[in-house]
Amino acid sequence: MIDFEILKKYVPLDSLPILEKWFNQKPFELRIPKKRATKFGDFRASLKNMPHRISVNSDLNEYAFLITLTHEFAHLLNWERHQHKVKGHGIEWKTEFSTLMNVLLKREIFPEHLKIVLQKHLKNPPASSARDINLINELKKYDAPSNTSQLTDLPEGSAFSINNNRFFTKGTKRRTRFLCKEISSKKEYLIHGVAEVLLINN
Repeated sequence: MIDFEILKKYVPLDSLPILEKWFNQKPFELRIPKKRATKFGDFRASLKNMPHRISVNSDLNEYAFLITLTHEFAHLLNWERHQHKVKGHGIEWKTEFSTLMNVLLKREIFPEHLKIVLQKHLKNPPASSARDINLINELKKYDAPSNTSQLTDLPEGSAFSINNNRFFTKGTKRRTRFLCKEISSKKEYLIHGVAEVLLINN
């Protein structure tokens, strides 16, 4: 169900034998959509005649893509074992994700410093890797050059755009997110601090 010739464009080549082994045993439909501001990937359990489905954003660098793909595949394994009986990001998922990631870490797929950050991340992985600022900042080192910034780096009151089609003013911080007002509708939205945005010159 997965075209590994396409997948190898998005992940480190050394990870492919491991991914092929995992995914051939637990097949699913993989979708690679364009950048989404609100999430890096997601998992949807099989429904009626539809297979399990995983999506991962196409704009992620190869290491971020691999981590996100592994994160979502852990959800698939967790669902097949427990379905609704456990929390989506509870101890069972954390165990699945850590087990899978440790297989990858043993194969020297990641650069050394990223590997160290990942080992710390796996001690208690959050529901989204976006909540681990150290990991996000380390992964950004492998992104292609960009004229965007993380929302957290902009001064309060700054005007910015997301995907160059929605425009906001940055507001106050609420834990890991910022309360931002959409300029056109005046509606307020909570936007994660690590969201990649384009600063608009006033």
